[in-house]
Amino acid sequence: MIGLKRQHFYFLLMSLLLLCPIITFSQTKNSDTLVVVTDTTNIDALFKKARDFSFDGNNAQARRICQKILEKKPGYYDVRTFMGRTYAWDKRYEEARVEFSRVLIEKEDDIEALGALIDVEMWTENFKVASDYLKIGLGYYPTSEDLMLRKAKLQMRLEQEESASLTLRRILDLNPGNKDALKLLNSMTDARLSNKFQLSFNTDFFDKKNSPQKLASGEIGRSFSFGSIAYRATYAERFSTKGLQSEVDGYMRFVKSNYFYLNLGFSDSKIFPELRAGAEIFQKIPAGFELSGGFRYLQFSNPGTKIYTASLGNYFRNYWFAVRIYLTPKSTIETNDFLKKSSQTIILNIRNYFGDADNYFGIRLGQGQSPDERRITDAGIQRLKSIQGGIEYQRLAFGRWVIKGDMGYSKEEVRAETFQQRISVGIILKTIF
Repeated sequence: MIGLKRQHFYFLLMSLLLLCPIITFSQTKNSDTLVVVTDTTNIDALFKKARDFSFDGNNAQARRICQKILEKKPGYYDVRTFMGRTYAWDKRYEEARVEFSRVLIEKEDDIEALGALIDVEMWTENFKVASDYLKIGLGYYPTSEDLMLRKAKLQMRLEQEESASLTLRRILDLNPGNKDALKLLNSMTDARLSNKFQLSFNTDFFDKKNSPQKLASGEIGRSFSFGSIAYRATYAERFSTKGLQSEVDGYMRFVKSNYFYLNLGFSDSKIFPELRAGAEIFQKIPAGFELSGGFRYLQFSNPGTKIYTASLGNYFRNYWFAVRIYLTPKSTIETNDFLKKSSQTIILNIRNYFGDADNYFGIRLGQGQSPDERRITDAGIQRLKSIQGGIEYQRLAFGRWVIKGDMGYSKEEVRAETFQQRISVGIILKTIF
């Protein structure tokens, strides 16, 4: 299957090269000597100068600089891709295709060249070819927000409104603050899938002679131009105690590169905190990383507990890596021994996506406990130390429904030198409408 896909891919590229005429450039002697590249030339600075020329409207001079760079460094794919873009901006699409194809023949998974080639095929209304390249690109990068946005735009051009809405919702699942996805979703009038619904059920089994703990929740949410808001109700049975908790989650967008998370919950049962709150800001940083920082607050009785949290995540090809840290202070943050006197939790998540953002397998490893796990909230048990691990598997089930299963193990020190082992099994069913 992979071999056939690659053959199809190379066939598309070679077809472009064979069908395009051989391109020659006639330059005056004066213009040809405008750029001189030597071994001491700062090529990156020269590339920046080419971009500056192009953004000022002088694409011809930008290309002359790019050509000189490529004579010295032919494997500088970003330069060749940018040169191809300047042809496309000048509506010289055949020449643009040649440059992109040259990159992809040598580096078939170059996401910049793939994206640029998809743009050209969409601008020239070669929608079938654009769709083929999108499949290839998303095969390499199933969680690429840029490629998924292009897919949604293509679906809108083809009047596939429901499919476009579904694609945009998948982007917002990955990044609730994606400004372009929110704007496109809210611009749609037909088949707009702005609502989501989720059901989940989880059971914990203990090695001690305790009955299983059960937890079920239902969630409904909606997307708006500024972000999204969701309401969640969670019901739990822990031994002889039952309780219900109500929560509201919100993801608010400020600018393209960041968004804000807010949480507020209430309960009149001792199995849950009577008040829980959270706030966190997520910021995109270079190299595709996302950094966040915020806090969680749990109040079983006065005073409540404030927990500081931070995370760092990155989507790399078909993988997602994320590490999150929680600090629960026992002294004020101004003290010198703040970290030493704070309980620390660190959790690592890794996911491997299969073809698209709906299907993945993940593992979770951690030390300590997360306040975001609703199943561990009983104030009557103080867990001094714990280790945890788990696996999860999600796939598109039918239509717009997605199903996810997970299994976890944890070993917790509930009292000094007294450990409790727990096996957790859960299932989640969610859809958009």
